[in-house]
Amino acid sequence: MTDTDSSQPRKQRKSAVEAPLHQSNNEVHSTLSDELREEYGTRRVRVSEGDTVEIMRGDFSGHEAPVVGVDLDSERVIIEEAVVEKTDGEEVPRPIEPSNLRITELNLSDERRRERLREKGGEA
Repeated sequence: MTDTDSSQPRKQRKSAVEAPLHQSNNEVHSTLSDELREEYGTRRVRVSEGDTVEIMRGDFSGHEAPVVGVDLDSERVIIEEAVVEKTDGEEVPRPIEPSNLRITELNLSDERRRERLREKGGEA
């Protein structure tokens, strides 16, 4: 959650909504698959564009597809196959909460991300 000393739900929600992007970044983490967990020595990692994820909950559960984008403002992940049809027939992506996802394949094209994973104890 975000930095607030209050136990009042309204203040916690307000703090989460008004959180700066560097704090919202921590809210878009998903768990890793068992193989990746063993390999990198960490339980969760931030979801990035290009990762392949498995949807664990909701209408699209069981689907596995690449991540198209990450929206830090709403703390949601856009996945290629998770689309809904509007009444006019247009298909639009359905944003999914990162806690409902499991990362099955990491996009390691970013050198900084590779270094962070290596620091946590894995071989990237």
